[in-house]
Amino acid sequence: MKTFVIANQKGGVGKTAIACHLTFFLHERGYKVLHVDLDPQANGSKTLSAHKSGITASQLFNAEPLSIAQSKSGLTLIEADAGLTQVERAENKVIATFHSQLAALAPQFDYCVIDTAPTFGLRMTAALIAGNFVLSPIELEGYSIDGITSMIKAFQGIKQKYNPGLKFLGMLPNRYSAVSPAQKLALKELLPKYASYIVPAKIPMRSAISEALNLGVPVWRLDKSSARDAGKEFKAVLDLVIQRSESQ
Repeated sequence: MKTFVIANQKGGVGKTAIACHLTFFLHERGYKVLHVDLDPQANGSKTLSAHKSGITASQLFNAEPLSIAQSKSGLTLIEADAGLTQVERAENKVIATFHSQLAALAPQFDYCVIDTAPTFGLRMTAALIAGNFVLSPIELEGYSIDGITSMIKAFQGIKQKYNPGLKFLGMLPNRYSAVSPAQKLALKELLPKYASYIVPAKIPMRSAISEALNLGVPVWRLDKSSARDAGKEFKAVLDLVIQRSESQ
């Protein structure tokens, strides 16, 4: 099982939208996909509620053996729950427990997508230690850009100390507006220093994306004309992400 971790210490950058669409994308390619929602806000769990497994995310941090009811569709959700807020106050040993629980489930799936909360705490650390690939959505605005250096250092620290096989796929510009001078300037300023860390693609700002997620479908399945371009753009980006993962 290959595991993608969608992570950024900054909130509101579209992690859940990208995590859910990556899950849908892999599922539509015929793979068995496990989606783990580690964000107590549970937005991704709402989008994927039709695929509940009966297991909650906080259970992955408990030593009790888990038996998962795999969805007949091949897409299975481990949903976020209120217990995740308690995990941050737990002892560090639960990180190893999370890794073991995920490893036990791995033979049933081809891919796992982990959506994380915007905090570099115990839950994100556990996900990064268990993951194979990290994709970090960013928005091209001041507060998001300010945290890039610390974010990269955090990922590199996990790789060096705990998970040498972890691959950083890059930072993915999200909600990009081609008519925004501020965003164009931010991207221009980022490239000289972080070019090797930036995914050479962008997800444009499209209202159809959030509308689709509210309906529990990927944007390319939304039955309206405004979603067609959004769907093509999103699929092109996800194709690139998969290619980058397969080449590393």
